[in-house]
Amino acid sequence: MTVTKSQGCEKMNELVMNYLNAYTKIEKEQKETNCFVNDLPKKSYQSVEQNLILLKEFFLKNDAIYISKHPRFSPYPKHRHHFLELNYVLSGKSNQIINGKAETIYQGEILLLDRGSVHSLGRHEEGDLLINLIFPNDKMNIDWLSTINKENSILFNFLAETLATRSKKQYLIFHCGDNKHVQTTLEEIIETYFTEKNFANDIITMYIPILFTELIGNCSYDYCHEKKQTENNDIIIETLKLIESDYAHLSLADVAQKMSYNKNYLSNIIKQKTGATFSQLLTQQRMKQAKFMIEHTELTIGEIIDRIGLKNKSYFYNTFRKTYGFLPMEVRKQSAASGEFSVFSKK
Repeated sequence: MTVTKSQGCEKMNELVMNYLNAYTKIEKEQKETNCFVNDLPKKSYQSVEQNLILLKEFFLKNDAIYISKHPRFSPYPKHRHHFLELNYVLSGKSNQIINGKAETIYQGEILLLDRGSVHSLGRHEEGDLLINLIFPNDKMNIDWLSTINKENSILFNFLAETLATRSKKQYLIFHCGDNKHVQTTLEEIIETYFTEKNFANDIITMYIPILFTELIGNCSYDYCHEKKQTENNDIIIETLKLIESDYAHLSLADVAQKMSYNKNYLSNIIKQKTGATFSQLLTQQRMKQAKFMIEHTELTIGEIIDRIGLKNKSYFYNTFRKTYGFLPMEVRKQSAASGEFSVFSKK
């Protein structure tokens, strides 16, 4: 479907919703017969041991992303992917069985499926609109995520890298139905795709890091994976959450005590899973917070050093310069000169 410019931006959302609510040929047939109708051409999948394997080469072609509406009125058989897939419940709900586990994703929520994950979907009724967003793992990891590498959280880095390069049959469910930023971003992505705006592919590519930053930073989520991987990944996720929230006063001993683990064991797991020591991750978080406060507040450098939990000013200056290539006041001057400086309360 193409919406012409003359129809105006004010009607685009309504037009896209009308398009998504309208029955496709497959949906009409499924509603009439109550039977599954394969909506995919033969070249888009392989059949192995009665399972469908969906191929990214067909869906992506020359684009960075492929978006479609999941067909309603019939259960969808078990299948797995050669790509990363995001399911967004635009309205209603979606009942799925993922890697043998029953899940219900509700309106506004997101399911992020890693390559290799196996899932089947229950019957979607009239008001159940599920939107599929497909993109290749390497594209997401290299192009999209690298654009926010310097500003995102250490937890985001870990989860993004895990999903993009390390994961096997894992999935995330983001409970983001009440997050207006996520909903607006997804609506913009869907609208841009289906209205075929100029430079749509480039616009969508820029929205994806914004979406994932908001999801990781401000939405609760369930992280599900094979049992053999569960413990170590959960340890890292909880550790990184603690670093992000309590970086000013946190120590490895504190984390070990809160999580009831031996300190040396915890230290080894952190190094193994992230490639960095606890101290390095803590310093990374402190430098990011310091840079943010330098750019967006009028706090003195001394006040900022105190707020991030450091006492040694020489150590802070050396570490900050090593991390960003500039001294703190140089960063503040650059930020002010670029017009990005904004004043926050000193509370």
